[in-house]
Amino acid sequence: MRFALIVTAFLAVGGVAPVQAAGCNLGAASPWMASKGRPYMSEAYANGATCAAAVVTIVVRAPDRKVLWVDAMPAEHLMTFVEAKTPPKMKAALRDWLYQSHTFKSTGDLPEWKKGADSPAPLGEFAFYPEEGIDQATYAAIRAEKQAIFCYVQGMESLACVAIAKDGAATKVGLQSFPG
Repeated sequence: MRFALIVTAFLAVGGVAPVQAAGCNLGAASPWMASKGRPYMSEAYANGATCAAAVVTIVVRAPDRKVLWVDAMPAEHLMTFVEAKTPPKMKAALRDWLYQSHTFKSTGDLPEWKKGADSPAPLGEFAFYPEEGIDQATYAAIRAEKQAIFCYVQGMESLACVAIAKDGAATKVGLQSFPG
């Protein structure tokens, strides 16, 4: 009883605020690649008191539904969500975020990184920047394996690309910038 009174008093003076239901709590899911008859799944979620102040999360799952990759960031920092200020617009933006019609069908489609070059060759106006810690040899090995690849808008001017190896290991390979 005494403990309950102490906790109640602590909450009353603002020690911990109770969690309230979010005004922009939405989700979307989409299969993005089949593997032995079962698809990999991508999921996107928004959570916030308003859609303008939401955090968005992207999840990639293996065919057995094991989580392979998660990334979360403020919606206002992503090109896909600039206009997503209402629940219907946010729902549409979440679906768009999952759409995989990019240049890369596998890691074999990544631009070549020739020995001695500072980075991979651009694909037209689209430069590709390897993730920190991905050297030329590692990049070449990932590219040669033709792994599954999932790319998503991760800012105002770029896509993040994650390679999914056959053993389920997910590796952020790098970023492809948008021209402009």
